[in-house]
Amino acid sequence: MSVLDVQNLSVKYLTENGASDVINNISLRVEQGEIVGLVGESGSGKSTAMKAVMGLLGEDAAVSSDRITVCGHRPVPGQNAAMIFQDSLSCLNPSVKIGRQLKETVRIRRKCSRKEALERSEELLDLVGIRNPSIRMRQYPFELSGGMRQRVVLATALACEPELIIADEPTTALDAVVQAQILLLLKRVVKETKTSLLLVSHDMGVIAAMCSRVYVMHQGRIVESGTAEDIFYAPMEEYTKRLLKDARGGRLERMQERKDVGRENIILKMEHVTKSFEANEGVRDFSMEIRKGEVFALVGESGSGKTTAARILAGIQREDEGTLYYRGQIIDRRQRMDSLGGRVQMVFQDPYTSLNPCLTVRRMLEEALEAAARRTAAKSGTGRKADRKEMRKTASEKIRKILELTGLSQEDADRCPWDFSGGQRQRIGIARALIVEPELLVCDEALSSLDASSREKILELILRIQKKVGFACLFISHDMNVVKRISDRVGVMYGGHIVEAGKTKSVCSDPWHPYTKQLMEAVPEADPIRSAKIKAVREKGGADSGGSGCPFAGRCGYAMECCTEKEPEDYIFEGRKVSCFLYSEEHSGRRSRGYKMSSQI
Repeated sequence: MSVLDVQNLSVKYLTENGASDVINNISLRVEQGEIVGLVGESGSGKSTAMKAVMGLLGEDAAVSSDRITVCGHRPVPGQNAAMIFQDSLSCLNPSVKIGRQLKETVRIRRKCSRKEALERSEELLDLVGIRNPSIRMRQYPFELSGGMRQRVVLATALACEPELIIADEPTTALDAVVQAQILLLLKRVVKETKTSLLLVSHDMGVIAAMCSRVYVMHQGRIVESGTAEDIFYAPMEEYTKRLLKDARGGRLERMQERKDVGRENIILKMEHVTKSFEANEGVRDFSMEIRKGEVFALVGESGSGKTTAARILAGIQREDEGTLYYRGQIIDRRQRMDSLGGRVQMVFQDPYTSLNPCLTVRRMLEEALEAAARRTAAKSGTGRKADRKEMRKTASEKIRKILELTGLSQEDADRCPWDFSGGQRQRIGIARALIVEPELLVCDEALSSLDASSREKILELILRIQKKVGFACLFISHDMNVVKRISDRVGVMYGGHIVEAGKTKSVCSDPWHPYTKQLMEAVPEADPIRSAKIKAVREKGGADSGGSGCPFAGRCGYAMECCTEKEPEDYIFEGRKVSCFLYSEEHSGRRSRGYKMSSQI
């Protein structure tokens, strides 16, 4: 008997215009201890189908099926089945500390004491890779990064001790190394407890690394199914072939290495910036420069400080120490937003929450223009009314041009965010940022929630506009494949500090720092055999150095005694920067005058 048995499931949404078919007669099964994948683009119906299985759809959905059972019984969320959702923030109560939420789940399931629930909750947080669990237990969801919140949701699902786990995009917000750790954790849970796992994802690499069987979903139907080897090596359907082509980067060629932009063209610079939070997160002694017309990428795991650095750069947060420069002039931290005057704009990670659901696209763009006009008026002393009158004359034309530039239509201007897909919403976010003509665009994980097809389109869009307009771009991501193809230079962050930086082509093809190498090796490929290498990389993980030494020492296979005693300096060789004792003469030996540094790992 299958653990999950779904036969001829259909879902219709009842609207004023009649019934709309969303899911059409899909059937699937998951055996005991098996990991099965359900893959497809955004909008293919994957999440709707899983919510229907769990009985979580609203009253406007009409669900019909011949059979939906978990071990022969009706699925009961929190008992015989648990679901991990894509949007971790919406799964957690924002007004309740995560410790209380997790303990309540443990007590309901185990009928245990408060003390036992506390111990089990901390054990689960540690199990899913959250350091300092006792501190995290006292925090609210909004105090955690997106990746950490996702791990809390995973811990809550594991607290239910279910027979079936449905994981809906569980690693979307995670970097490659942490993603690999979570996938290994899921594999271990399945192996040790014989729990069955249905993994829903748009990431073909994740599916290849995890699943023995795969269902491919398109427009509400299962269009192809079979073993992982069948799907990845001998796909029959054109749709499956296109998914694989997109996953392997078939549509967007890697950027050609550009002519080096001179240091005299530096737009924004951060020197020795520190911003501390609880649990030693934030940034420390952070230095970075962004040059005119380049794409500089920041990569690193959740909590490494990428977003904190971007928020300080944009004036959203203030640093504790350090100095910021705009075109060589120091920017006062107390007046950063006014000093930059809209020259820095951000595109945020979640296209679903970064747009006001009550405003049309046109009104959002008008608000951005009005804010820019107020800044101009404040600087020039012009009256607000005169500025607004002048702005109304040009706003319509600017909106028309930016919509055209970002691949949106004039009809889209009068629609609200809920009328758009995730990829379209991200285009709106980009349009809102670019309409004020910034010198620097900050993309903070702007592609992490998109499927492969939408991601390719947005990548092409950013590159095309960047080439045409010439703005500089700080591109923050945990996806090394995306970084390789979009950026000119890259900085690899760990523990709030850039541990390696240089030209993207050089860093990605020949990593020098052990953490950079681990990031590169942890990226899952859309190939079941090649993705097996992730296992070895993940098992190298360990605790970070807790003292004054290198923060990566506890996870580094090359660590020396000095690595636990003091922190390495930044060693620079022909534009390549690396923070590792393997590159110091003190610990690796003297070199001849003509010695050319290469990777020491």
